[in-house]
Amino acid sequence: MKLSLHCTPNIRGVLQELLLVRNIEIDEQSHVCLVETGLEIPKGKISMVFELANLGQLIEILDQLRPIGDESPNTIIGKFGDDSFQIIPYPQIYYFEARGNNVFCIAAGPLDKAVHEYKMKEKLYELETRLPQNRFLRVGKSHIANIENINGIIPWFGRRLILRFADGKSEIEVSRNYVKNLKEFLGM
Repeated sequence: MKLSLHCTPNIRGVLQELLLVRNIEIDEQSHVCLVETGLEIPKGKISMVFELANLGQLIEILDQLRPIGDESPNTIIGKFGDDSFQIIPYPQIYYFEARGNNVFCIAAGPLDKAVHEYKMKEKLYELETRLPQNRFLRVGKSHIANIENINGIIPWFGRRLILRFADGKSEIEVSRNYVKNLKEFLGM
């Protein structure tokens, strides 16, 4: 699939990366166009207008447009710091954590492999329904873990478990109510 882009330079890199991981080619001659709100809609083209705040919905639409059988990696977008959005491939994600009214994605950085924290737009229950269930599992009221990045499972007091992740430092607790689900999922 090919799309043309009509967007501001500050969002162009993010969109290019989103399209690249979905095997969507950017071609300014394409008859289908992504247009950022506030910019002129090109005449004679099919246009999808989006707002930066609704980038998550745009990702869902692009994923639905992806051809069947396309095995390109899945991603999610998180806010890093105060102003930049980052595309986070599922294999880099350790877990999601709800703290107060916010949800954070804890993931390995793409280059330095250090652990980074990204603020998510979605609530934990929304992520739980959106994420692939063969990779992500709810392990507590406040956590969803990427099972593929668990490096160790440590028995803990009161029939709880501690999950240690691939970096060897990040850990979360599996509460008693979720231990049975985890063991069934892992075949323990």
